Amino acid sequence: MKKIQIIWEHPSRPPEVGEDDLERILTVFLDKLGLGGHGVTLLVADDQTLAGLNRDHRGVAGPTDILSWGYLDPAAPEEQPQNDPTMDEVGPLLGEMAVSLDAAIRQAGENRWDLRTELFRLLAHGCAHLAGHDHQTPEQERLMLPLEESLLAAAGLEGLYGDGS
Repeated sequence: MKKIQIIWEHPSRPPEVGEDDLERILTVFLDKLGLGGHGVTLLVADDQTLAGLNRDHRGVAGPTDILSWGYLDPAAPEEQPQNDPTMDEVGPLLGEMAVSLDAAIRQAGENRWDLRTELFRLLAHGCAHLAGHDHQTPEQERLMLPLEESLLAAAGLEGLYGDGS
């Protein structure tokens, strides 16, 4: 049973990162979160697509780098919603994410690291959201950032956030 589904809608496919890389890293992150039995779908798209999703789902104008829709109820994680029959091959669905490859390319340059690192950083952030974490308040952010760092460390990417601030 395939637990990770990648939907590649971006018109380009950079050679430095492929679907196998994304599936592997998502598997690492889900295992680290203790959610390895769950499925995730990931849409890789462009800024325009993410801007539409951002507007439609968050009421925010403009593109964003990653969006996530978690289906795990933190109060009752054992009670998963019924899956869409088209998702049966994925398994119990933890959630869905959409990432802008355009934003990842820009941010990789701004952060002075490669595209693969930036995509992994964004996916760690998205997976933390899928696991029920948020960063709307300083207290939430203080809890979420170390989780992201632990996910990245499990992928061999330590120290991306410097001193954690």
